[in-house]
Amino acid sequence: MKPNLAIQAFLGLYILIFFLYLFGPLVIMSITAFNSAEFPAITPWECFSFRWFNEGKIAYDGQRLAGLVTDRPLHEGIITSLIIAAGVVTLSVPIGMAAAIVLTQVNSRLRTLFYSMSIMPVLFPGVIIGISTVVLWDRIATLGGDGFISELGRNGIFLTILGQTCFISTYCFLIFVARLQRFDTTQEEAALDLGASQSQVFLKILVPYLMPAIGSSAVIAFLASFENYNTTVFSILSEQTLTTVIASKVRLGISPAISALALVIICLTLLGAFLYEISRRSNQRKKDRENKVKMFSEISGNRLVEEQPKFFKIPKSIFVFLLLLILAVLTWQHLIKNNMYGAECVEKAEASKKSNFADQLKLLQQNAEGVETTDESEGNASRSKGYNDIFGDQNLFKDFGGFDTDKKEESENGATRSNEYNDIFNDPNLFKNFGGFDKKE
Repeated sequence: MKPNLAIQAFLGLYILIFFLYLFGPLVIMSITAFNSAEFPAITPWECFSFRWFNEGKIAYDGQRLAGLVTDRPLHEGIITSLIIAAGVVTLSVPIGMAAAIVLTQVNSRLRTLFYSMSIMPVLFPGVIIGISTVVLWDRIATLGGDGFISELGRNGIFLTILGQTCFISTYCFLIFVARLQRFDTTQEEAALDLGASQSQVFLKILVPYLMPAIGSSAVIAFLASFENYNTTVFSILSEQTLTTVIASKVRLGISPAISALALVIICLTLLGAFLYEISRRSNQRKKDRENKVKMFSEISGNRLVEEQPKFFKIPKSIFVFLLLLILAVLTWQHLIKNNMYGAECVEKAEASKKSNFADQLKLLQQNAEGVETTDESEGNASRSKGYNDIFGDQNLFKDFGGFDTDKKEESENGATRSNEYNDIFNDPNLFKNFGGFDKKE
């Protein structure tokens, strides 16, 4: 294999792995949105269903799992995230543009210092920004009393907008700086020499030139605000955004409704990118056509030269679309053939899960009853073992005051007394030491 082919193969493999790593989780999550199972998963696959885009379902254990349409906390989180994102865009874009313009006007000695101070919020952790924002405005609200300032300083949406603007405006600043580095300042000087004011130069020369940067920074600010979590979780207070709602669902129990939402967001993003690309290419073709018309008019003396008709060319994207369409049709036929779609499949899967749940519950009850029976038998055995010495010992009453013990005690006492007085009654010379009858004799 030639070296160039080897390098191309290696680069192709690297790009393939990169795209699989980047888009693989998104594809898997999108597929899980169509599985009827209660937990987002590809395996085991139950049935192809759109329930997670609609009302959801009631699980076999009685738990209510809301779908994308009926999940109210998710809807409220999306609305709050859109409001916060709109506020962040409104503040971040003008701040970033103003900072970039100031950077181009300051002295070269102060430019480095100003640039470092402008990008410093990006270096701070989002947690620190969120906590400091809450602490600062809580103090301001305390000093402001019970009026409007107090309510504003304890409003989670307002605090989140301010906290996110602190670092998102830096992103906008960097975009405007990159755009202004290619700006020709002679245009402003020429306009000022012709008698234009500073506001006219700004509105008619600088702003139109910065329109691509304004659009890009607005999109970046919106997306950065919409997906932010570190700053939002501390500054949102009692409110909920989309990210905080998803985080709570992950802690408490995630459902495929999150996968359905992810698929909707992915589709909207792809649709927006597709429409933007179509618009860009349309504008580019329009500009090219105008340039050609202008060039032909100048060459031919204001006589337009008609272009030769071109043969119809099939765009390359149509082949990708046809391939995806064929795969979709084959997948759908496979689902229908194997009875993996429809109400019957869902009912069968639910009945199977209920049966398994009932069997597991019955098994647990049996195990619990077995444990109780074992405990009772062990208790009886321990009690019988404890009284075994009492009822099995034939010499039980030797240690207690029974009938046989009296006789035994009498015999033992008699023996003891006989042993004690043995020397008295058995000694023939007993009275020799005393004044007995034998002594007189």
